[in-house]
Amino acid sequence: MVMMLDRGLGQLSRIAPLPPFTTPEELLADALPLLDPPSRISVTDAAERSLRVPIAGRWGQYDRGVAPYTIEPQDISQSRRFKGVIFVGPSQSGKSQMLLSVSAHAVTCAPGPVQLIHMTKTDADAWVEEKLNPAIDNSPLLYERLGKARDDSTFSRKRFKGMRLTIGYPVANQLSSRSQRMVLLTDYDHMPQRLGPKDAPEDTPFGMALRRIKTFLSRGCVFVESTPAFPVDEDKARAANPLEPHLMPAATGGIVNLYNEGTRGRWYWQCPDCEDLFEPTYERLDYNRDLDPGEAGDNAVMVCPHCGSVLPHRHKAEMNRRASQHHGGWLHEGRVVDEVTGRRNLVRIDDAEIRNTPFASYAFNGVAAAFSSWSGLVERYETARRAFEIDGDDLDFSGVHYTEIGVPYRRPKLEDEDALTAEVLREHALPLPKAIAPSWARFVTVMVDVQGNRFEVMAMAWGAEGERAALDRFAIHQPPDDAPSAKGDDGKYRAVDPGRYAEDANVLAELADRVYPVEGADWGLKPVAVVIDFNGPKGWSDNAEKFWRKQAREGRGGRFYLSIGRSGFNQRDRVWHEAPERASGGKKARGIKLLNMAVDRLKDSVVAALGRLDTPVNAQHIPSWMGAEHVAEHLAEQRGEKGWELRKGILRNESLDHSVQALALAEHLGVNRVNWEAPPAWCLAGMLNPNAVQLDRPNDPDSARSRPDPDLPRAINFLRRR
Repeated sequence: MVMMLDRGLGQLSRIAPLPPFTTPEELLADALPLLDPPSRISVTDAAERSLRVPIAGRWGQYDRGVAPYTIEPQDISQSRRFKGVIFVGPSQSGKSQMLLSVSAHAVTCAPGPVQLIHMTKTDADAWVEEKLNPAIDNSPLLYERLGKARDDSTFSRKRFKGMRLTIGYPVANQLSSRSQRMVLLTDYDHMPQRLGPKDAPEDTPFGMALRRIKTFLSRGCVFVESTPAFPVDEDKARAANPLEPHLMPAATGGIVNLYNEGTRGRWYWQCPDCEDLFEPTYERLDYNRDLDPGEAGDNAVMVCPHCGSVLPHRHKAEMNRRASQHHGGWLHEGRVVDEVTGRRNLVRIDDAEIRNTPFASYAFNGVAAAFSSWSGLVERYETARRAFEIDGDDLDFSGVHYTEIGVPYRRPKLEDEDALTAEVLREHALPLPKAIAPSWARFVTVMVDVQGNRFEVMAMAWGAEGERAALDRFAIHQPPDDAPSAKGDDGKYRAVDPGRYAEDANVLAELADRVYPVEGADWGLKPVAVVIDFNGPKGWSDNAEKFWRKQAREGRGGRFYLSIGRSGFNQRDRVWHEAPERASGGKKARGIKLLNMAVDRLKDSVVAALGRLDTPVNAQHIPSWMGAEHVAEHLAEQRGEKGWELRKGILRNESLDHSVQALALAEHLGVNRVNWEAPPAWCLAGMLNPNAVQLDRPNDPDSARSRPDPDLPRAINFLRRR
């Protein structure tokens, strides 16, 4: 223990010992390596020499043979010819590992400032903690060069001997006023595509990164990698052109458009039989599309487009290895057009005739990825495709294209989608009397759309496997008798004013008690629930909440739902029932649960259901009693890039909104989880259904008897029914 005497403080103890004495010679020896010129070895060679990676639960030496398609992109980052390297590919293909390899090369071979920009600060911190720090700790050459001072290793900065690695996130000040030799952008399509103030954005992250490397002239480089996350821009996408064989369809934003500005490299295999080159893509996988997704994936094979030779999945690693030895590999668009084929020639990256651009760009298809299997890829693709064909919701299907295959998504048109018109719907209308449920009905839902001077109401009958049809459609114009000023001096009712009078909502209470006779049966169905639009004229939200609380106090809160629409195709779910976390304008959040609806995704499903004219499964039938104007409301909107919007000249879409509310309520109740061979009670046909009511006269709701209460003695029930 070290002890000291201080005139002001007295005796001091427990003073940390001083560090060991270091001689000037030792300091000089430690600094001499910084004077070495940059080592002229490739990024891949440096990674194999200095970088350790996790392999099956242990740390082992980096091996270029695991993902050979990453060799050229990461090595070309040191080229004096290109200012940028752009890599588009699926997840779990080794893209992010290239960033570690490039960083390791900068640490051990070519010291200079390097900046890595992640999607968000949270993701950047997680990457440092889970990927970067363990890699440094388990790579002796990297750890040896890491500074040992307290602030040399933080979440935002790593100081090595002779270089600095900065970790940031995409905001304007992170990519401003700093000179960097290398800027690495990871998961580019999940970054904001414009940085700076909303009213005056400065530039894209890629554009701002290019300005950071100008000081280093030809030694500077911006490396960008990402899975695509933007759909095809139908207005800008060009048709296939032999002069641009590797052009990807223009996307609405993101890395795909950066790729198209570059050399447009694609990964090729050489067929072992005919020795011709071809690009392994998902479209060249052959499997039986009629089998179950799992079985179809197990039998998937790659077919050579030249000779038809079949390659099983077990040959994928060998084909990638051969490709890295110039039996295929990366081929880029050249500037010369072949006179025989009329196609632009394909060349290596070092060919003088390569496309004249400052960016080396690469697009890699997921079927050749080292860490994915064809069986899993096909299974996920087919599962998502079939779900899309059934319900029209393509969120999972687009996700397979982005993350599994690594290509921009172009929404396929469903069969006869263009031919779906109001006339076609009326021609295929279901013969059904108004307010009478079809014989296959299992439960009924009622939907209310709130307008400034009326309540628009629709009832819908649901059968097995998602089949449904509208039962009734009407508008409520008059307030209840006990509402304020319900009648004027002339004795006439005023119009409903939902935003002004909370009492007007009371006319909706009786909707839960209506009985809809089942066709040909002596029983009918009460609605399983009523869903009411929470949005509406000013003041309605408060009045809707008062109405729901009143029903809850009477024990009927579970029969009524308040719905609110959430726009956009990337909502967290299709339907969720919860109280809002906060209200707009800084107000206290409401204490009631709302039925949140991802309206754009649900509209996809509704339109798909309307188009299922040849099968009852998940089909929405138009009833024969429905008027032409209400039929047309189902098709009042068209699908855009950001969501569904009213067609030009169309003003009313209540039938579509009702259909969305009905589907959201049914999904919340669990219609997609029902085993129709042994359905729950609320989906039963007959008097065992808790919402079924006996009728004295078939098809006559006025003959409905009150349903027995199981909690009352049998004699009391008998008397009440009398």
